[in-house]
Amino acid sequence: MSNLIRGIVDPTPFEIEELNLLKESIFKKEGCKNETLRVEFELKAKYLLAGIPVAYWDIDWKDFKGDVKAKNFTMLYCENIHEAFKQGQGMIFSGEHGTGKTTLSCLIGKHALKNGYTVKYISVSKILDLINESFVSKQSKDRLDTMIERVEFLILDDLGKEYKGVREQLAPMMSLKLDSLLRERINRIRVTIGTTNYNVKAIKDKYGDSVMSAIYGSCKIVEVAGCDYRTVKGEKFWEGIK
Repeated sequence: MSNLIRGIVDPTPFEIEELNLLKESIFKKEGCKNETLRVEFELKAKYLLAGIPVAYWDIDWKDFKGDVKAKNFTMLYCENIHEAFKQGQGMIFSGEHGTGKTTLSCLIGKHALKNGYTVKYISVSKILDLINESFVSKQSKDRLDTMIERVEFLILDDLGKEYKGVREQLAPMMSLKLDSLLRERINRIRVTIGTTNYNVKAIKDKYGDSVMSAIYGSCKIVEVAGCDYRTVKGEKFWEGIK
């Protein structure tokens, strides 16, 4: 499977198990040619190894019902993805819960994968877990370093949410780690995509001027407006079964 991930990060035992389950579920389909099934498996295996949530595997641009301006800007970015990669320019999606920030970031990730780039989707809280584990585990340190230094499109989900799960005195450490991560990727001309519920002022208040400088130097902050689509989707389901 190294051809699927280009040998950048070895799959974990959990990922290998998930790949086997994915392969089994796809190749048991009836009435489809083996070549069609192979293509489907390879594409979804890339999504799995990239960490893209399963809920977003089959979502396309036509499925996005949110902020049209943000959608069009993201589509334009994807049309210029090779130049964006050359310049190391990413995007930070800012907005309320459920407005489609994760959807847009995953659409970028899927587009990057289809264009031959390496992608990793991960929450910022999990990045911090890896940082903590890296102090006692060489394997965790190697995975973290590889992710930061070599993955071409790194998607950081829920910037700022990690603050809710730690003590206030750890905040400076988190800002320092995020600043270091962003600057390492800037120096290596790697692309960072992010999502956050914070606006620009709140990001600055939480992370400080240095992080904001790194973000402005490598990302375009795009506000995603609209209602909480997750709530709307849930309501439609329950209304439909009355």
